[in-house]
Amino acid sequence: MTQPISPRNRAFLGYVVDHFIETTNPIGSATLISKYNIKWSPATVRQGLNSLMEAGFLAQSHISSGRIPTEEGINYYVENILCVENSSDSDLQFLENKYERIDGTLDHVMSATSSILSDCTKLAGLAMLPQRNTLRVKSAKLLKMGQKECLIFLVFEGGLTEKTYVRLAKPIQDSQVQRIGGYLNRLILGLTIEQVREVVLEKIKRTTTEYNEILEKVLRISSELFEKERKAGIFVEGKVSVIESINFGDSTLYRTIIEILEDQKLLSSLLKSVVRDGRSKVFIGSEKGMPHGFSLVAAPYYKGNSYGSLGVFGPIRMNYSKIIPLVNYTARMVTKRVNGDIME
Repeated sequence: MTQPISPRNRAFLGYVVDHFIETTNPIGSATLISKYNIKWSPATVRQGLNSLMEAGFLAQSHISSGRIPTEEGINYYVENILCVENSSDSDLQFLENKYERIDGTLDHVMSATSSILSDCTKLAGLAMLPQRNTLRVKSAKLLKMGQKECLIFLVFEGGLTEKTYVRLAKPIQDSQVQRIGGYLNRLILGLTIEQVREVVLEKIKRTTTEYNEILEKVLRISSELFEKERKAGIFVEGKVSVIESINFGDSTLYRTIIEILEDQKLLSSLLKSVVRDGRSKVFIGSEKGMPHGFSLVAAPYYKGNSYGSLGVFGPIRMNYSKIIPLVNYTARMVTKRVNGDIME
């Protein structure tokens, strides 16, 4: 647990972080006093900065250089000092106009959301779909593909789909396809994947009918979906924008950015923790599970009883006071949009 610091040193830390976010440069005590009109003496300011260094909140490259905040210092700043700004009317109107023009499935809405967040912040926008495990089946269809071949097509809330090919032991007639498809739709309509597994398994155990071959395939689909992590489901836009936000030509750093934004396992873990906690979170550097030097601001949205999340990824010096409310407002807007509500 981080020890508390004095109000005076909190002010000094806030100034150093604000300067770093604005310029990426270190700042010395003389510049700090001049830029922020500090009334304390230079000796008092230097003493405060030294105390913040001892606490691990500030660092300097050598003894005569200015100070920059550490990851721990920026974490403390965000959690204890930051004054979050309200998003401007123009920013909110920009978002509303964007969402008024979005049509299509939940996949399409979330893909567009990642682009919108990137456009608004000039960083990377992320959007994660809800887990299918928690979504309910909206419809189930059986399509005949050949004499012994069918396609099972499941549609979930929000337009997410799952399909699988079935090869049957015997030829199937058109009338059977229609009858079995209707039975399947009545059986699992409105159920979650877990409930589908339970209902279908019980039917297979208790009856032996022409439906069983199809039901066994549905059981396999639902079991696979329930057990495995959803791999495809995080939309990422703005990789180039993040690279352009870094002010120095470090090709290794550029590769790191690309690797992070293509690491579905890492991004999924962070975004799912936002869903579990049910609130917005800021992940800053290695202390919060992010790679060193980078941050993620994320917030949850919901579709019915299912939750997903979205966020903005960028360098640790991102403008948190503007990005945090923007991400939160976007999450509210996505919730309204995917649930069919009208924005107020």
